[in-house]
Amino acid sequence: MKEKVMGATFKFSSMNKVEIEKLMKPLILCVRQDKITSYISEYNVLSVNGLLSKNLLRYEFDKRSIFITDEFNKIIDNINDPILIKDFEILFDPAFQLDVLKLFIMANRKKRVTVLWCGKYKNGRLIFAEPEYEDYKSYNISDYDISCIV
Repeated sequence: MKEKVMGATFKFSSMNKVEIEKLMKPLILCVRQDKITSYISEYNVLSVNGLLSKNLLRYEFDKRSIFITDEFNKIIDNINDPILIKDFEILFDPAFQLDVLKLFIMANRKKRVTVLWCGKYKNGRLIFAEPEYEDYKSYNISDYDISCIV
């Protein structure tokens, strides 16, 4: 039985804005923000780190991992789509034990979500941090229902 491949990767240089708009969402952008300015000009930019950390302060430190997904979803609910998510390094905190890509996929079920990836793309993988760090994550794009622009 052949394994289902879900994710797809596209080269930014070979696409135009209309083609990008037609891609499966959530869309993960692995290019510098200055290269995609015209594509994201109509998006509501959501910088997650500050808002989420502020919302989590109302919970005891050891309880924050229980509430992080709910607090993230509340933030998403209060932003009009389309949404460009950036500055979300807080989500990789090992204490939260989150699958960050799954969190974005779930958010995309409610609103149109595009993510400005805060790590690297390499050989079909989205990478955050370096292997020697606790918050290191490596995601195989083909395991997720996403489109990546590199």
